[in-house]
Amino acid sequence: MSRQKKISYALLLILGLFSISFIWLGEQSYVYRITREDGIIENITALFYLFGFITGLYVIFKYKPKRLLLPILWTVLCLIFLGEETSWFQRFLNYSVPAVENVNAQSEFNFHNLAIFKGDDLFVDGKLSKQGILNFLKSTQNIFRLGFFSYFVAIPLLMMVARRFRKFATKLGYIRPHNYFVFIILLIFGCSFVFAIISPTDKKMALAETREMLYAFFIFAYIWIYIKDTRFNFSAQPITPLAKESVREVN
Repeated sequence: MSRQKKISYALLLILGLFSISFIWLGEQSYVYRITREDGIIENITALFYLFGFITGLYVIFKYKPKRLLLPILWTVLCLIFLGEETSWFQRFLNYSVPAVENVNAQSEFNFHNLAIFKGDDLFVDGKLSKQGILNFLKSTQNIFRLGFFSYFVAIPLLMMVARRFRKFATKLGYIRPHNYFVFIILLIFGCSFVFAIISPTDKKMALAETREMLYAFFIFAYIWIYIKDTRFNFSAQPITPLAKESVREVN
């Protein structure tokens, strides 16, 4: 592994742990100010999606990769996530769409806060909510979480243990993140969820907002480290043993 990649993974770990530790240990009034609606954390979240979108466009038009599915997918997703995070730039352009705002939980022009997409939280008062599980697929936020952890954790782990699945994912053009990347995600979000369970309600909400930022941070990091770095100039590679990294892993 190159020195540059080692530094990248170290920064991911340090910035992730610092973010959740700062929120968990920080003075409550200050934590509230930076994690409230339209606060610093929410704006940083939008910036990470903007950076991911710009990087995706750069890869598509600069390198014109042969396999366009993944760069196009992440470019479009980052645009959608950016739009939803900023209520489709309503906060900056100051326009109104009453038909949507009237049925939106925050009276904004976005879709993830519509009543039909609101499900119960998975954890309620630090306990697993049965209603949250039953309504999991009703909530766009829960679907987002499911997609995030499936893409960055479940698929990489399955590729390590299931040869057929590894071949299938490889044919689809999936770029498997390094094991360090997967481990860092598990550690950071694992700590965040544990802190949320043992924290009062205000800190739970602040940690939840910080997790939203970290989702955007790791999505941008994946696009920058893997999609931008590989430029999608792939050649046929053999399936490596389980003891080695996956064929789609970038060292």
